[in-house]
Amino acid sequence: MKYKLSISIILASVLVFMFAGVDAQQGQGGSSGDRDQQMDRDYDRDMDRDRDQTYDRDMDQDRDQTYDRDMDQDRDQTYDRDMDQDRDQTRDYTTTDSMDRDQDRDRDQLHGQDKDQDRDRVQDRDRLHVTDPASLKDEDIFGSALMSEEELNQYRNQLMNMETVQAREEFQAQHEKQMQERAQKEGKDLVPPGQSPIYGGELMTVQERNQYREQLREMDSDEEREKFQAQHREQMNQRAKALELDIEEAE
Repeated sequence: MKYKLSISIILASVLVFMFAGVDAQQGQGGSSGDRDQQMDRDYDRDMDRDRDQTYDRDMDQDRDQTYDRDMDQDRDQTYDRDMDQDRDQTRDYTTTDSMDRDQDRDRDQLHGQDKDQDRDRVQDRDRLHVTDPASLKDEDIFGSALMSEEELNQYRNQLMNMETVQAREEFQAQHEKQMQERAQKEGKDLVPPGQSPIYGGELMTVQERNQYREQLREMDSDEEREKFQAQHREQMNQRAKALELDIEEAE
């Protein structure tokens, strides 16, 4: 009986030790599984952090590249705009300067023509009131280029025989009409005393030149003459451009 009891105790002890060992192994196994899970979580967290850092870095690079590209475009556009403005200003300055020079030249020419016209009017007045018609020069006689030496002398003698200013004016008016008819018939230029060469005269017909001189001669005010000459100059410039020719200050 004691022997059986001893065997039972031994068996019970063995079973206790066996169950204790299994529990220990299970406990060790559970701890290892927790560590593995913790390591997996740590790994996932590290991977997420790395991805976030990589994404942020890529985004920063993209923003930097986009900013740099936009800045380059802005600089290029600003440079191009400035260059265009500089070219426009240079062209405008050149055009304005050229126009100013042309206007100065036109004013000088008009001023010269005005002086010639003033001389023409003075000569006309002096011719009407000359005390000695025999002293009249050939160039002071209207249409002298169309007259012979005999006709010039005859003109002086007839004028000298006129007793009044009115008679002289009537005689000269009749003479000028005769010279105009002769110039038209012969197709020759009729240049009144003291008139300067016509701008663009080489591009005009004889009839046009004579008509221009007569119109200019009949004008009373400087303003009217200047307007007439400016219109004529513009017409001649257009004609020269159409013919691809240069204009010379000549008849």
